[in-house]
Amino acid sequence: MNVKEEGSLQDYIVVGVIGFAIGTAIASIGGFDVFSFFGRFVAIDWGRLAAQDVVSGIFAYLPGGFIAGFLSYRLHKTENKMEGFTAGFMTFLAHLFITLLMTILRTAIGSGDLGVAMQTWALSLVFALIFYPIGGYLAGMIEGRKIPVPSFLRFQFRVGAPPSPPPPPPSGTSTCPTCGGPLTYVQQYQRWYCYKCQKYT
Repeated sequence: MNVKEEGSLQDYIVVGVIGFAIGTAIASIGGFDVFSFFGRFVAIDWGRLAAQDVVSGIFAYLPGGFIAGFLSYRLHKTENKMEGFTAGFMTFLAHLFITLLMTILRTAIGSGDLGVAMQTWALSLVFALIFYPIGGYLAGMIEGRKIPVPSFLRFQFRVGAPPSPPPPPPSGTSTCPTCGGPLTYVQQYQRWYCYKCQKYT
């Protein structure tokens, strides 16, 4: 493995860990902590646990994979459409190894049931495998399409254009066609006025 490839692998690992951290943080904020059931001596409602994992997948793992994919595109500055998917998969691998170690250690420290802990870990892993790469792939799809920021989100206020200078008086006759006297241009009405005849021409 040459130095460039090694650097890219390190980039992917860092991006994967960041994506995992964000996904896990979002899941825990929403009350769907990935470790909430691990190692407990309770009867687990597998349907409820699967539903929680789906919610975590959609609202936590998907954004985590998306952010990992986005960071990967910005870091590598590539046009490769699979860059985001690769970053999402690296996020899944970070999820796999970190949660596996934490599950084993937490169960051992808490004297929990390792079998139940591994079953709940494996179930969460299935949804992580689905949603992290999808999030990364979505980042790749959006990265390929440069979507402009809507004007109402730019918070830029346009200053009204300064009023245009008045147009110059029309060229041509400056004498009254009726009396032959001098005409005066009235800017307000943009017309010529004859004071002698007291009318506009």
